[in-house]
Amino acid sequence: MNYASEDQLTAVAQSCPHFNSGGLVNSRYSSAAENISCRNCLNWDGVKCKINAFDNVLTSLDQT
Repeated sequence: MNYASEDQLTAVAQSCPHFNSGGLVNSRYSSAAENISCRNCLNWDGVKCKINAFDNVLTSLDQT
C-alpha cells in the first residue's frame, strides 16, 4: 500500500538526485512542472521507490 501523498511524491521528485523520467518530463507535449512526480520516475514501481531513495529524500525535506 502506498502511503505517500501526491504532494510528497512531487516534492521528493523535485529534490531527488536519482529522479529519472526517461525524458518524459521534458517532452514538448507536457509541462515539466506538472510531470515532476515519483509516479513519472523510472525508479518508481507504482507503489515504492525501487532504489530506496524516497524515504531518504523525504526525511531530508522534513528537516527545518
